[in-house]
Amino acid sequence: MIRRQLNAPRANSREPRAHTPHRFVALLAVSAALTLSACGHTSTPPEQDERLLKAAGVAKFRITCTKDIWEKTKPIDGLDNVTVLKRDGKVYTFELTGPELVTYLDYLDRNAHGGWDGAHEPESIRMYNAIAPVVDRISATPEAGSSIAEVSLQDALAAPSATG
Repeated sequence: MIRRQLNAPRANSREPRAHTPHRFVALLAVSAALTLSACGHTSTPPEQDERLLKAAGVAKFRITCTKDIWEKTKPIDGLDNVTVLKRDGKVYTFELTGPELVTYLDYLDRNAHGGWDGAHEPESIRMYNAIAPVVDRISATPEAGSSIAEVSLQDALAAPSATG
């Protein structure tokens, strides 16, 4: 006697084949992959692509900040050859080219707005929020005598008010 395999359709039957354990495992794997990819969702601003395009065309971009915030927010394996224009104690002025600015903005975005590891580093958020509006104001056709785009991240206490 020949036994009919479990989950196999009957001969001359229009019944659909039942799901086999292999199909269940494959469905489970696809479901897990989709869930994990949703966890890696970032909150990258919608303007980021436009910012990167503008940044790519910049000849020079200056950032003034403390050396420790620069070291904390720059990519580990990149931007080691950025020009240091000025040092004033712990405050440095760095000059980046367009491609360096693109690398830096992309890295800041991942660390400020989350990535696979869900990072939301306060230093990266602060630096990204200082640089983004300046990059947004960059024109592809600058007027003659335009100045170099510059960001200064040197927060200080506000002067006390005369009424307080």
